[in-house]
Amino acid sequence: MRTTVLRNISLGYLLLPNIIFSLGWFRLPVSICLVIGLIFMFVKGYERRKDLDTVLTTKDIIRISVISLLIVAFSGIGGFCFQAFDYWAHNSKYYTLYNQSWPILFKGNGQYACHYFGFFLVPALISKGLGELSGIALYLWAAIGLCLGICWIFIFTGKSYLSFVFFLSLGGVGHVSKVILLHAIGLNYHVPPFFTEIWPVLYQTQWAPNQLIPVIIVSCILFNDFSYSKRPENSFLAVIAVFIWGIFPSIIFVFIFSVLLFVRYRSNLRALLAPRVMLNVILPSLLFIPTFFYFLAGSSSVVMGFIWQFNPLNEIAFHYFFGVVVDLAVLYGIVMILGLHKSEYRNVIHFLFVILILISFVRMGKWNDWFLRGSTPILTLLSLFILQRFSAWIRERPDWYMMKMAFPVLVILVMGLIVPVSHITRALRQNILTQTLFPDQVQFSPYPYNKFEDFYQMGKSVYSEQEANQFLGRKGSFYEIYLSR
Repeated sequence: MRTTVLRNISLGYLLLPNIIFSLGWFRLPVSICLVIGLIFMFVKGYERRKDLDTVLTTKDIIRISVISLLIVAFSGIGGFCFQAFDYWAHNSKYYTLYNQSWPILFKGNGQYACHYFGFFLVPALISKGLGELSGIALYLWAAIGLCLGICWIFIFTGKSYLSFVFFLSLGGVGHVSKVILLHAIGLNYHVPPFFTEIWPVLYQTQWAPNQLIPVIIVSCILFNDFSYSKRPENSFLAVIAVFIWGIFPSIIFVFIFSVLLFVRYRSNLRALLAPRVMLNVILPSLLFIPTFFYFLAGSSSVVMGFIWQFNPLNEIAFHYFFGVVVDLAVLYGIVMILGLHKSEYRNVIHFLFVILILISFVRMGKWNDWFLRGSTPILTLLSLFILQRFSAWIRERPDWYMMKMAFPVLVILVMGLIVPVSHITRALRQNILTQTLFPDQVQFSPYPYNKFEDFYQMGKSVYSEQEANQFLGRKGSFYEIYLSR
């Protein structure tokens, strides 16, 4: 499979939930226009040319598929292995989409649900067709998406498995260092007031695979169109498509896309007015307007402000230092070791570091989902630049692991894997198989799908009413009056 085929499939994967969302959430005239527009842009952007020499064979795709199936199982999707606490919300959203008509109307208060449902829409539609909620459909849908993302990683790195492991482990060094320090001085780690940490990809599969999977795909499409095709404007459809998969990553993607577009055409800004460029940017923007009004109808965030406006400030500063400052220093150290700070992409790389620092100063949501999810596109794109250079670096130096500069890279890789591997180990201990074989020793029970009538009721019972109110759409909003079915 070549890059062009992979790109077409990846874009189709992102757009399919958008088509379902357009048909299920908007009035018929709007739905028809949106679906026609999305299909037109997909057909127009369908690529046949060849960009990269790396070709994935059938054997490669089988191996990647197995890796994807295992990672998705270990993440908790489908209820086969240990599930993190966030699966209360994931499972309840999936059940609500299956059990109720679209758009979702909460029966308890008569208000519309305003949330990013993208990850669950295709499996929920399949479940409606089957007449029962299908955990397998959700599991396979996630595995397909992750498989597409991993295929991109292998193409960019020339099929380097070491680079892929590096991709999974980048980030989280600060957290591990903090835990080691606390234990060294005789203190136990406790959950901070809110999170300001850069988490590695493999760890994020435990908490937000519904947002992580599309982020990896969009990052790879954007990286391919910018670095290889030299046409970043072609990525805007993918950037717009990811909004119904996750709000915070999408906002960051728009900023990144705008900068990449400027970098590409800064020497000839008039080229931005070319019909090809304008069509690729303006039409997706128009197609996004109804979805924009849908999200605009949502309730405001529970908590919002600069991180220094919250207490206890000393504790927040302590966690921020290890969770952000240490990891930024580590990432930039890798950039310097690989010579990326002198490469043709140095301005883009420095911009990614700057925007990562800027968004780390703002808290949104009780646990700071703004940074936890908003940092993911930045970290993923940085990882792609690093992996591209790292894979070439190790090919140029067959004995690279004997070099002095290789030692910090290996230390970073190992430290980044500690937390995610510990979660995989727990998934290997607590799963359906071990519970069946050793019922007296293993206590495993995935979070239920249908304990609550809908995910608003779940939010009030499991989290808090204030947090549950984030799911509500405002009564009398423009979407409800003019756009909703």
